[in-house]
Parts: sequence; C-alpha cells; structure tokens
Amino acid sequence: MTLQQPIHTEPTQCQDCYKCIRHCPVKAIRVENNHAKIIPELCVFCGQCVMDCPAHAKQTRSDLQRARHLLSTKEQVFVSLAPSFVSEFSDFTPQQLVAALLSLGFAGVSETALGADLVSAQLAKDLSLAAADSQGQRLFLSSACPAVVEYLKLYQPELAPFITDRASPLLAHARYLRQEYGADIGVVFMGPCIAKKREADVWAEIDVALTFQELRGWMQEAGIRPDTAIPFGQGHPGDFIPRRAAKGALYPIDGGMIATYKKYDRLPQVRSMAISGLEEIKGALTGFQPQSLRSPLFMELLACEGGCINGPGTSVRSPGALRRVLVEEYAQDADLVLDQATLSATPRLEGTLPVSLVAGTSHSEEEIRGALRSVGKYSADDEVNCASCGYDTCRSFAKAVLENRAEKTMCVSYMRKLAQKKANGLIQAIPNGVVIVDKNLHIVECNLNFARLMGSDIVDMYQLRPGLEGADLAKLTKASKLFSDVLSRNGPDVIDRDLREGKKIFHVTVFEIEREEVAAGVLVDITVPQNQKQRTITQAQKVIEKNLSVVQKIAFLLGENAAETESMLNSIIDSYSDGEEEDQ
Repeated sequence: MTLQQPIHTEPTQCQDCYKCIRHCPVKAIRVENNHAKIIPELCVFCGQCVMDCPAHAKQTRSDLQRARHLLSTKEQVFVSLAPSFVSEFSDFTPQQLVAALLSLGFAGVSETALGADLVSAQLAKDLSLAAADSQGQRLFLSSACPAVVEYLKLYQPELAPFITDRASPLLAHARYLRQEYGADIGVVFMGPCIAKKREADVWAEIDVALTFQELRGWMQEAGIRPDTAIPFGQGHPGDFIPRRAAKGALYPIDGGMIATYKKYDRLPQVRSMAISGLEEIKGALTGFQPQSLRSPLFMELLACEGGCINGPGTSVRSPGALRRVLVEEYAQDADLVLDQATLSATPRLEGTLPVSLVAGTSHSEEEIRGALRSVGKYSADDEVNCASCGYDTCRSFAKAVLENRAEKTMCVSYMRKLAQKKANGLIQAIPNGVVIVDKNLHIVECNLNFARLMGSDIVDMYQLRPGLEGADLAKLTKASKLFSDVLSRNGPDVIDRDLREGKKIFHVTVFEIEREEVAAGVLVDITVPQNQKQRTITQAQKVIEKNLSVVQKIAFLLGENAAETESMLNSIIDSYSDGEEEDQ
C-alpha cells in the first residue's frame, strides 16, 4: 500500500474494466500491465474512482493507526467532526456520538462547522468590500472544497487567481482549536471526504483525517453502539466544545455555504451560484470570461454531486434526499450566526491548498495520427468515440497512449479487429472445410476449403463474396440437418458422423458456439486417399481400443468366475474333511 497517497490501487483486485477511467473527471489514471493505477501528481482525490470501482480495487488509505498513535503520544487530542455526521450516523444522537468519541480516548469533540461559520463571516466582509469597489474583482470561487481547489489549480489555472484566499472550514477549525486549547494538542478530522487526507498531509495544524467509514469500523471494533454510548448530560464536556456551530452546519449540502454567509450579510448586490460535481464544474467554467461580469459573482463549488453528504468516505448509502433533510433539520435550531465572543477569537484565515503544477504535454497532429493508426484508425470514420477505453474520444485515448497512460489493448474496436483477423487466419489455415452458421442456417463465415468441398460453382461464389456470408447452408449441403439438430432447443452439444453426398463421403463434426444461436462445423472428405489412410488408422485405433476393452472385461469375468469356483470347491473339501474327522 502507498502510505503517501490518500488513494491507491490493489493490483490483484483490478479487473481492467476501465470504469475508473470513464468516471475519473481528470483521467488521472495510468494503465500498466492491464492494471489501472492512480497518477498522484494529476489526481485531485475526489474519490470518484473509489465509489465506482466494481472490484473495490481502488481503496482509501487507512489512517486509523496514525490516529491511535496520536492518542497514545499526545496529552490531548480533539476531534473536528464534519457537519454531515447527522446524515452518516443517524442511528446516534449527537450526544451519543460525542460520548462514543470520548470513550475512544479523545479529550473533546468540536464541530468542523464552527470553522465554516468563521470562514462565512469573513467571506461576507470580503464580498461586501468587493461590491463597494466598482473596479475590483468580480469573480469569487469558493475555497472550501480541497478537491475543487486542486482541480482549478491543476486543470483550469487561468481561474486559480479567482479562488478566495480563505482557509477551508477544516483548516480554520484546526487553527481555532489550537488557539483555544493550545498549540500542542492533536487534531483528528472525521468526515466523508478523502481529499481531507491531502489537507492533513499538507497542513501541520491537522494531524490526521479519517473517513466516516474508518470511524464506523473503529467503533465497531471497540464494541460501541448507540445503546452503549451514554451521554454525560447537558453542560458536561460531553457536549460539543467550546459551543455548537451556527448555520455553518449547512455546509455539507449544495448551497449551504451561500446560505451561511448570507446570515452574516445579505449582500443583495452580490450574485451567488452553487455548482456540485466536478463534471458540472468543468462544464460551467470552461471558457468562462470573468471580465464579462458586471457585478460580483460568488460561486460555491463542491466536488461531490449534491454536496459533502454524498462524499466517498461515507458508509451509509441512504437516499440523497433523506441525507439532505437530516442536515437541514439539524441546522434548523442552530444559531443564525456565531456570538461576538467567538467571532472575536477568529484565527488566521488565509491560505488555500498548495498544489504542485505539472507541465502539460503537447503532441503534434502527426504524432496523434500515428497513435491512432497503431490501433487501426486510419480516418475520421474509424474514430467511433465509443468511450469503452475510458476516454471520451479516440483522440484523447491516442494522447494517453503517447503519454504512457494507456495501452493499445484498451481499445475494444482494435482488439475486436485483431481477434477477428486471428480467427480468420486460423480458419483459413485449417486444411479441412470449416463453416459457421447462425440459427437460420445462414453462413456467418467459412474457409476456402469448405467452398472447394461444395464444388467449383461455390468456389466461384467464394471468390466474389469471401466467407460466403449470408448464403443458405441448406442449399449447399445435406449436412445442414446436423446443424439444425445442434441448434435446436434440446439438441446435442456435438454431433460427429459420416454423411454421403454424391460420390463423396464427408465426416462431419458439428458443435455449438452459442446456445441455439451459432454453430460451427468441420467437414472432411474421407474419400480422398490421404484422408482415407488417416481414417483407416483412426478406425483401426478405435477397434483396437474397443477389443482391448472387451478382452479386459472377459479376463475380469473369467478371473472372477475362477475365484468363485475355487472358493466353492474349497468349501466342499472342508466340509468333507470335517465329516471324516467326526466319524473317526
């Protein structure tokens, strides 16, 4: 396992179905030796491949051991609990969940949503200043989602300057906890997001990031259930510390960030837009011209469709509508805004996820055409863009081949043509007649030797239409009856017999390829001297084998009979011997 990266591939489980490539929004996957591997420098760690891999070959790095080690080495370790906990742990009350985390050894549990509130309050001020400046910046892209920040910086760098220079809710919350409880505390995030593991790897303020799946597994291992997680009661440190969050609890649903910052300032002069899902974000921002905006526009961007409640680190697959309702119900009785005392303790809120840019690779048109030709695509008509390889277009696939991110064998049409060529070559190389027919006894494929067996007229037809595709087998040979029998509903799998046709005798073997749909036959003219010799040898071998079998059975029966006779005679002798001894 690759400890350095949040997502890795288990090669033994990869079934090379390419589904991960089809669903990866940035195609950050390389296929090597028929196994798909993550390209870390291109990955935004959205976790889409983890959710979509049918073989579960894409897996999330487990950080449970790091969290346990932190508890054993730090005097105090606090939990930063993502606000989507209410949709994940709906079987726990918030107080029960806090009690469960305290029983694992944590010193306190705080809501990540507190950091979301702090960011929202600051964002409202930023947007207010922008609205007052008629010549200032007009586009503002949210920095709350680390996967989106990484995506923008890597794949749409022209828009990176418009990302708000504000910490993510997690980073803001971690800084706030250290400010309140000491710089030496430990901070463990728990939530639905795999990209948060990247944040924990980058920012010193965040020690470990666990997914909800990891947390649920940890609690099950510890035997913690809702009925065993007994809360300590109101006012006790078992409650969220230092206080419950305000409307920042709405952050895990799309539009939640907008709703939260508007509690701090309505800002009617600023337009807002929420977009969730990286594919939707890509479509919305591609070709976008910020200078065309007449008034400030804030765009809330979340990598997961519907928001964090649908993150890849969740273990409960309840309906999305219900998860959203649970979050909204929990936030309903939360304060509209944080109190002034909490806001006055706002830590430093600057800083977005740092990303190492990767130099792009350009390819000439001739290089792309060469790569396309290598998979049998010589013209635009050959570029079917079926996306079976995982790439949307054949040209994208060709570029991936040039960059060693894809293999030619990933192209289904290329492999089909290759297999067809090999099959045709094999059929033509067989010295006997070979024919394949469908359920209507129409020829699908045959070789020249079959046409020769059928006569010179059929050979002429073969020259005009190689393979005799579509020809009616019943009009060519009596052997069609054998094909009908094999293709019937309750027919045998194989028929092997001799058949006289005119002056020739064919030895015909018919077998099914696809049940009741396709059958194949091999015809041998046994009147040909060479074939007669071979057939004589074969028949002689069969006779010898059969006679040997009979001889063995006779020997067995004779041996068995002799043994029985010997046993009977011995018993008679013994009986007479016993009688004589008694008389004496």
